[in-house]
Amino acid sequence: MDRTPGMRHAAVALLWLTHPVTVGAVALLLVNDHLLKAAYPGPVTGKLSDVAGLAFAPALVAAVLCLLVPRVPARVAAAAGLAGAGLAFTWVKATAAGAGFASAAWSVVRPSTVLADVTDLAALPALAVAWWTWTRVRHAELPEHWIRTVRAVLVLPVAVLAVAATSAPYYPAAARVEVVDGRAAIGTYNGYHALNADPADDAWPSSWLSTADGRTWFEDPAPTQTRPETPPPLRTQACVPDTPAHCYRVVPGRMAVEETVDGAGAWRLSWEVSEGRRQFLARQYNDITAIGVDLVSAELAVLPVAGGHIVLVANRRDGVAVRFADGTWQRVGTPVAAGTTTVEPLVAPGRHVLLEFALAATTGPVLVCLAVLPVLTRRRRLAAGAAGVAVLGLLVLLPGVATGTWFAAIAGVLVAMAGLTWCLATVAGDRGLRWWHLVGVLCAAVATGLGIGWSFYGWSAGNPDGYGTAARTALAVTIGGALVCAAVTLAARLRGPRPAPPETLLSGAEARMWLG
Repeated sequence: MDRTPGMRHAAVALLWLTHPVTVGAVALLLVNDHLLKAAYPGPVTGKLSDVAGLAFAPALVAAVLCLLVPRVPARVAAAAGLAGAGLAFTWVKATAAGAGFASAAWSVVRPSTVLADVTDLAALPALAVAWWTWTRVRHAELPEHWIRTVRAVLVLPVAVLAVAATSAPYYPAAARVEVVDGRAAIGTYNGYHALNADPADDAWPSSWLSTADGRTWFEDPAPTQTRPETPPPLRTQACVPDTPAHCYRVVPGRMAVEETVDGAGAWRLSWEVSEGRRQFLARQYNDITAIGVDLVSAELAVLPVAGGHIVLVANRRDGVAVRFADGTWQRVGTPVAAGTTTVEPLVAPGRHVLLEFALAATTGPVLVCLAVLPVLTRRRRLAAGAAGVAVLGLLVLLPGVATGTWFAAIAGVLVAMAGLTWCLATVAGDRGLRWWHLVGVLCAAVATGLGIGWSFYGWSAGNPDGYGTAARTALAVTIGGALVCAAVTLAARLRGPRPAPPETLLSGAEARMWLG
């Protein structure tokens, strides 16, 4: 039972936030923003996010307000949440200033662009859903304190995450390249969500920036700012105007360009980003769903300049690659404004492999728990349960590593560490566990974890180049560590348990006499 009015107000606000309708709106927003928008982009999924957000935002505002200022009555917090959500949504969607403020606020979490669109105001009636759920809980009997706490711990962080991740980000990408009046024009678009095989279908440029040397960029309305009814096909091959036999072409499905100088069909590789580095780039760019679609050379153009020619290649999410007149190639990234470009490195030691580091940290506890189990003389069921928890952590983590899901990875590490702690607490003092056995197993587990982590660290640093090679190396290290643990455990089993203390070998009278 709540002892103070402030606790009662916060409890009511949290009950509103954890109402099934509110929780359903949170789930709908997450599913729509991260699955449905990618699969079915369009006005329907766009408006659906607005409806879901307005259905739960007032409850979130009220809950946070009551937690921060406990003296605020729940009904006042509810009114503030409903009015604040409605007014803020109207300001953001109806004015350019509001949209700019929202873009800046959400960009603190991730690069985002919120657009003013008065048609989105059609979602305002969703506030009636929030009001209805409030009327259901404002006089309802409060559940037990621990039940409310569990609900709040589960729902409140997810609701905050849903709000922070709801805006559509802007990921600059290069779709087309044209030669116009002695300059090259690069067409850029928002690379958010996956493309079809032909960017002319889905990603006609929203803006154009031009260059005369491949290094400096300026805004350019040419060749067009509007999508034609029939976009021209991609130019996958182009020749030097003064030397028609000297040509370049993109390699389908790769970030690569081939070159010929005799026009007789003898093509050689002129520039490429290897498959392993493309995989690493995919880790750095958000929303990459298909490397063969988002990170490929799509179109190129040849621009004559003083002293030779330059070649510009549109590589979609990776931006533009330029061959300068001296024959050197350089990735210059995506022009996002006049004079600026963004480009990600091909190697970054230790970056973008934290999920693999989590895998390394989880493998050790599993090896330790499984290795000490066979030598125990008591509490074997408890130790088996601890080992099962550690294995469960590894099984939870593996899908997180495969899909890049941080929640699964963090949960897996925590569960595995909990299993290790439980295991060590269970086996402490067991006669079957010798000190050198435990030390040997711990050293092998630590070495295995370091080996796994080092394999993927090397991949992030460019050696090995391919992720598959790093994964096979990590697997070999894991097998080696498991074999070492098995060998140490076998040696411990052959030695048998430690001798019992003298008093356990004597009768009661003899023990009392032996002890004096």
